[in-house]
Amino acid sequence: MGTHDKHVGFKANRETLKQAKAKLDHGELSELLRQELDRIAHGADVAEENRLTDRLRHLRKSRRELRDERDSIESNLEEIERKIERIEKRLDELREQEGEYDGVLSMLEEDLHAGKRILGGSDKLHRAATIGDCKPEEVIADLKERNPDVPEKAYRPARGDEDPRWKSEPNGLRASFEDNE
Repeated sequence: MGTHDKHVGFKANRETLKQAKAKLDHGELSELLRQELDRIAHGADVAEENRLTDRLRHLRKSRRELRDERDSIESNLEEIERKIERIEKRLDELREQEGEYDGVLSMLEEDLHAGKRILGGSDKLHRAATIGDCKPEEVIADLKERNPDVPEKAYRPARGDEDPRWKSEPNGLRASFEDNE
């Protein structure tokens, strides 16, 4: 209650009061009675002004709540956007790394098809393992999977009387050149 407000009490039929309260929300009966007193004392214009002022206050509160909700949603969207960008960047890095790994594997495959042995200690093999973020044995397993026609001896050192190359006649330029003569 404000400083100029006065508590008003009057008698009303108990059943009528009970039915009126049942039809209204909590506190709504008191508000309706205040509005009726304003209308009687000051006329319809003041009562209308009070009603509109209350409605305006309610609408402003609703607007503030909706703006807060919108700001929260925008904040969540921005966070999701940042996460999407980080994941897309990481995927691009992985794809680029995979492309580099495939390139080094292709170089190793060229060596294989030229008859060179791919040994566990070779620099190319270690470079491929570093790029592929794996072990040299895994690089050899990938080469074997991609080149099932290459025998096991291509992946081990030459034994005593074996040729340093795993196959004696490479499928390279010389073979193509001889076919064209």
